[in-house]
Amino acid sequence: MRLIKAIMVGVLLATVGIGPARAAAPSAVVLPAKATIAADGTVDLTMKVRCNTHERAFEWSVEIRQGTIYGNDSAGPVANLITCDGRFHQVQANVVGANGPYTAGPANVQALVQLNDSITTTDVELEDVAVVQLRASR
Repeated sequence: MRLIKAIMVGVLLATVGIGPARAAAPSAVVLPAKATIAADGTVDLTMKVRCNTHERAFEWSVEIRQGTIYGNDSAGPVANLITCDGRFHQVQANVVGANGPYTAGPANVQALVQLNDSITTTDVELEDVAVVQLRASR
């Protein structure tokens, strides 16, 4: 009899949508393994950003260092700069070398995304750092 009661309670809870809550995937910024060097020596890079519905992305930046060459690209601060719906979205960056063109090979890349969390009312910073292979466009 207890088993039947337990099964019935489980079925009832499942039908009304009460049960273990699924945790939202953590917010993240992810750099690619490769990026493309344009004919003018700038780097086109596509990063992926995921943030949850209670967050608002308002700024992003990417910095690339390759030997003595460095540069960055950024956007914001602008409200809802990146869609925050729990799924990954692509963000395009174009980085100009401040002191010369980039060349094919590895480069140190840092990406930052600034979010505001509406639950805690605090700002949060996402970061990814990676060695990205730069390759000439075809």
